[in-house]
Amino acid sequence: MHSTPQEKNTQQKNDTLHDEEQPNRAERIIAVGGEPVLPEVGESVYLLRYWQDLGLVGMGAMGPVRLSALEVIAWQQGSGIALAPWEFSVLREMSAHYISSLRAGAKAECPPPFGDPVNQFDRDLVQKKVVSQFKAFILSSSGPKG
Repeated sequence: MHSTPQEKNTQQKNDTLHDEEQPNRAERIIAVGGEPVLPEVGESVYLLRYWQDLGLVGMGAMGPVRLSALEVIAWQQGSGIALAPWEFSVLREMSAHYISSLRAGAKAECPPPFGDPVNQFDRDLVQKKVVSQFKAFILSSSGPKG
């Protein structure tokens, strides 16, 4: 929802607003009178809060980068929260997937993961996608390493 779709016609670059000034997908939904749909994630909601406290992504020379292990360790020490190893991994993976989605969402032809933002808001579809992603993160991170 934070990605800003790029216009297909790049020749009009000088006539259009810069990326920072163009509304992102969530802002576009709000502009047409909608409300961005965020699914319930159940018991995993605390991981979202931790991830938001961490800042979602790190900053690199070329833009956002996956949260580094050092950033997560520093956050743990500063917040007094001890993460389980799988939680540590999940937070870093969430960051990586978020960046991947930002890049994919910048393509004008990329459909939003939450359905048609102008005509409908499919909460069930979004919830199923998010819950399945959390389950995949947890299963892949908590399983035995070989």
